[in-house]
Amino acid sequence: MSPSVAPGRRPRGRSGPERRRRSTPTPVPEPDGILAAPGPVFKARPPAPRPGGGYGRAHGPIPFARMGRNAAVTRERLLHAGAHLFARHGVDGVRVREVNQLAGQRNSSALHYHFGSRDGLLDAILALHRAPIETRRAVMLDALEATGRTGDLHAVVETIIVPFAGELATEAGRDYLRILPQVTARRSLPAGRIPSDFGPDGIRRSLRHANQCLPALDPTVREDRLANVLDFMTYTIARRANDIEQGAPLRLPEEAFIANLVDMAVGALRAPEGRFDDRSPTTR
Repeated sequence: MSPSVAPGRRPRGRSGPERRRRSTPTPVPEPDGILAAPGPVFKARPPAPRPGGGYGRAHGPIPFARMGRNAAVTRERLLHAGAHLFARHGVDGVRVREVNQLAGQRNSSALHYHFGSRDGLLDAILALHRAPIETRRAVMLDALEATGRTGDLHAVVETIIVPFAGELATEAGRDYLRILPQVTARRSLPAGRIPSDFGPDGIRRSLRHANQCLPALDPTVREDRLANVLDFMTYTIARRANDIEQGAPLRLPEEAFIANLVDMAVGALRAPEGRFDDRSPTTR
C-alpha cells in the first residue's frame, strides 16, 4: 500500500528550487554616460558541456535533456523549449502552455514555478547565452589591451562582432540571435543612443575603446554611429541565423561573412562627417 499524502502537499517531499531574487548591479551614473563609465562585470560562466555532447534523448523537433524529476533538468528543458518557440513564432506569439508542452511538462505551472513569467524565461535565455559571448569578448579585449592595440579601430570592432557571431555555430545560439531583435523592439531602446545601463562590462569596454578611436567626430554623431553599428550587427547576424535555419543559400562562408561585416562597420564609423542643419531633408 502506498503511503497517504496530506491534501495540498507534494508526494515524497520533493520540492523545486527556491526562488531567488535576481540581483543586477546598478551602474553608477556618470556625466559622460556609457562611453566613459565602467559597467557591471559579468561574472557568469558558460554552461559546462554534457558528457558525450548533446542533450540526450530527443523529444519533439529539438533535442532535450532526458526526462527526470530533477529540477535542474526541468529548467533546462523549459529554457530550450522557450528559445526554440520564441525564435520561430515570436516572443509575443508563444503561449506559456506551448512552452510547457514542448518541454514535456504535465504541470501547467512549471514555467511560472521556475521563471515567474514568460518575461522571466526570456531574461534567463538571454543570460544563458550572454555568458559565453562575454567570456569570448573578455579574452579578446585582454589581448588587445595587453598588446597596446586599443587604438586599432578594426581590432576593436572585431571584439564587438566576432564574439557575438560565434553563436551562429549552434542551433541554440541561432535561436538566441533570432530572439535579440525582438527584444530590442519590445524594450523600446532609444534610436541613435546607447543607454547608460547598456550591457555588461565587456561590451562597454569595447564601446569605450571604439569611442576613443574616433576623436574627430562630434560626440553626438559618434554615439549615433556606434548605436547604429550595434543595431546593424544584431539584425544582420540574426538574418544570417534565420537563413541557416531555413536552409536558404548563403552567398559567403561564415568567416568571410564575419570579416565583411567587420569591414562594413569600420567603414560606417570612419566615414567623413557630412554637413547638416536643422532642416529636415523633406522640407528642403
